Amino acid sequence: MLGRTLGASSLAFYSVDGDYNLYDFRCSGVPREFFRLYLCEMHKLDPLHVRRVASRPDRVVRMQDAPTYMEQGEIDEYKRFLRRYDFIENIDILFRSEGEIKAGLSVIWREKDRRPIETLHQLANDLQPFIEYALWTHVDMPKGDPMIKATKTFHLTPRESEVVKLLCFGRTNADIATCLGIGVSTVKTHLIRIFDKTGVETRAGVVARFSAFS
Repeated sequence: MLGRTLGASSLAFYSVDGDYNLYDFRCSGVPREFFRLYLCEMHKLDPLHVRRVASRPDRVVRMQDAPTYMEQGEIDEYKRFLRRYDFIENIDILFRSEGEIKAGLSVIWREKDRRPIETLHQLANDLQPFIEYALWTHVDMPKGDPMIKATKTFHLTPRESEVVKLLCFGRTNADIATCLGIGVSTVKTHLIRIFDKTGVETRAGVVARFSAFS
């Protein structure tokens, strides 16, 4: 409904933990390959990532404001990434609780959508308080990243935790190796240790174990 209101065909809702990591993504109209590349590497260049904008008071952050706090070369590289998937513009609507950003919604326009104009940005800004109120009043939002609790429970190393996150996103061993910059054999070694620590024997078993914490 919000996408139709703003004329955007792609949306990505996400939760934010205490270290400004994004998790619990719920996407609509977002290509799988785009999402994979974003998680693996391109989030580091995202001008609207929570880490870059957390100190700003804005309810809605826009790409056109990014040059005030980010190098133009990095912005251009990220825009080229967007255009590879036919994305022409995006904004992020941020939701706070007790002054801290706890969730966000990326609204992304594609070439086939009507081009976003200033009135749409203002509409998103006007809608933000109502969406935020609904989130904290009617939606059972996560209190924190369930992965953190699961990692502590099973005594995983930071690298093993990264492997599990990607595994839970359905990534293959080759995908995980590419994302983390390690060899496939190293991924297999990490998986063996993860199996041992979690008491399971398969990748599906690991996913089931960690899903229980969600």
